[in-house]
Amino acid sequence: MNITPEKSTGNVQQLRIEVNKADYAESVETALKKYRRTAQIPGFRVGNAPMGLIKRNYEKPLIADEVNKIASDNLYEFFKTNNLNILFEPMLIEEKSTVDFETQDDFIFTFEFAVQPEFELDFAALPLMKTFKIEASKDEVEDYMNQIRKRHGDYINPEIVEDDDYITVKWGEEENSFFFVKDLTEKGKKWFLGKKMGDKVTVDFKEMFTSVENLKKFLKKSDENFDETTLSSAEVTIASIGRVNLAEMDEEFFKKAFPDGSITSVEAFKKLAAQQIEAQWKQETDRKFMSDAIILLMQNVAMELPEDFIKRYILRNNAEITEEQLAQEWGKYLESFKWQLIESKLSKDENIEVALDEVKNHIRNFYYQNYFMQFNLADVEERLNQLVEEAVKDKKQVKQLYDQLFDIKVMQLLQSKMNLEELTGDFNQFVAFMTGKEVEPVKKGKKGKKEKGEGEKLLLLSEEKVADGGSPPDDGRGEKGEDKPKKTRRSPAKKKE
Repeated sequence: MNITPEKSTGNVQQLRIEVNKADYAESVETALKKYRRTAQIPGFRVGNAPMGLIKRNYEKPLIADEVNKIASDNLYEFFKTNNLNILFEPMLIEEKSTVDFETQDDFIFTFEFAVQPEFELDFAALPLMKTFKIEASKDEVEDYMNQIRKRHGDYINPEIVEDDDYITVKWGEEENSFFFVKDLTEKGKKWFLGKKMGDKVTVDFKEMFTSVENLKKFLKKSDENFDETTLSSAEVTIASIGRVNLAEMDEEFFKKAFPDGSITSVEAFKKLAAQQIEAQWKQETDRKFMSDAIILLMQNVAMELPEDFIKRYILRNNAEITEEQLAQEWGKYLESFKWQLIESKLSKDENIEVALDEVKNHIRNFYYQNYFMQFNLADVEERLNQLVEEAVKDKKQVKQLYDQLFDIKVMQLLQSKMNLEELTGDFNQFVAFMTGKEVEPVKKGKKGKKEKGEGEKLLLLSEEKVADGGSPPDDGRGEKGEDKPKKTRRSPAKKKE
């Protein structure tokens, strides 16, 4: 066995490993004897087949397996002994290797590999980065509270149609359906607001609703049998008017809405509403923060990547990618590899880990907040534990949650270490922040440098367009959206399993 470092160019190195017959002969002979004891060969009793026959059938594959194992073990032992962290997997250099298991007894493997670049993360040297916190507006808080009050309000049949009502109508000989006034267009609202039960209203179905989905639901049509071109005007009769009055925010209401006793006053209710709304918006601001933080780090952390090696590795291991396609997408590949190296270093330096108990607690909190909030936690704890144990059986979902929680820890670490200036405002101001427009100053919290004067405009950091458009906060009417799974992390730093 000979191991010889060869050519080295920057972070790209070559290693020659010679495996001789003496290195594998004993292991192969032992394996052949084991095969002979158990091999079932026609014409011979088990264990009595001639060794020559066993060798003809099994020796070459056994030599190949043993030689490859010896070469691989010694390659990774070399990395371990020399404290080398490598990018991707080593590549065999065919023209510098002699490996023919049919004709050779001695073998030469020459590997090419790239060592991870050394770099430092100096957070103190990073420039100031602006972040944004969306504060719940007065209207959003009121809407959230009203939705919960409606859950516990009284159902009535008012005489006159108003904005928050739902209406049942009849038309033709047997047609009937219902709709919410809030789902109507402005023209549709004019047709119905102020009308009474029994009034007849001429409507144009195509102009009645704000969305085609609401129209299909009203007409009880599926995608397959819905044809908007066949719709025309019709005279409908208001058969009933329904309304749910808002519950009074008294002691009885708080006991029903929050049986755990966590909310007992209007002020506490408002605070909860603001917290819930801002928690929903936080998904958007966190996404923006991470996008800007990654860009800032990649722009300011210097590292040299072995680009030629990486290109050759990608092309060798991805047959569907052409050189032209790689050239077009190379910038994105390079950014991805650079960020993964930064993230890997953060994880190692700060010992970022996710335990299974953290995943279970995340699942438990999700189920409780989305399905069992109306119950005391102690009363549903056993059921929650059952749901958690069922959920963790799904290995794919568990992996996604590990990645989500890991990403959250990375984000929290960056928020604690980077030089940040926090702007606060409503969603419209956040959209302006996302698009890089100048906005009037809003309340600021800052870590680091002095604040700008109140009359000064702020030129915001990012010039990105709004990627996701923002999702509305939970309105208290029911189930919140599930956490969206993030991409599965694949680090370019490969090690032997």
